[in-house]
Amino acid sequence: MLIYRKFPSVCPYCDDTTPVRKHGTSRSGSQRYRCSECRRTFQDKYIYQTSCQAPSVDEV
Repeated sequence: MLIYRKFPSVCPYCDDTTPVRKHGTSRSGSQRYRCSECRRTFQDKYIYQTSCQAPSVDEV
């Protein structure tokens, strides 16, 4: 069984319908895309990760 992932069909910045291309991955592992018209990059979903942890109750 083959599973095909659908690329975003419209750039969220310029709303152009020209094909977008894959443009690597983000730090969180999500696929990044690049619009061939406005040349801006975007992701289809955003996951924010923090690099530091909040201090615990014992440390304060």
